[in-house]
Amino acid sequence: MKKNKILRILLLILIIIWAYIVFNLSSQNGGTSSGLSRKVVELFTSNEDVINKIEPYIRKIAHFSEYGLGGILFISLFSTYEWSDKRKITTSIFLGIWYAITDEVHQLLVPGRHGAIFDVYLDTLGFSTGVLLMLFIIKLVQLKINKLKEMNEV
Repeated sequence: MKKNKILRILLLILIIIWAYIVFNLSSQNGGTSSGLSRKVVELFTSNEDVINKIEPYIRKIAHFSEYGLGGILFISLFSTYEWSDKRKITTSIFLGIWYAITDEVHQLLVPGRHGAIFDVYLDTLGFSTGVLLMLFIIKLVQLKINKLKEMNEV
């Protein structure tokens, strides 16, 4: 029971750090935010045409990925409780959608940024992917543990 409490606290701290990072990235003005994505593309090419074509996709991949991490963290936290899979999944995804919406509203208040409903969809897709991926991993680990227990009982 104590191990579970420590894990929950650790996951909660990681969720707070994740939310803080997402908030700070959304607080960057338009130029700073684009500049960060541009620097990533510049690691691979200096061709200006390629940079301009690829940079928007890097931004969208970043949205998807940062929310995927959030999904992993939330489902991990809720998996420490004796909840049904349906409750874990729906609670996680609901909170992911809520945070994605608040993130886009926040961006409406940042100079040079705008909120976009497409980004809410993309963030939700990333979050949901993280939730389902981590739940799948958790189930595999549980199966392996149960199999080892059965082998030790024989």
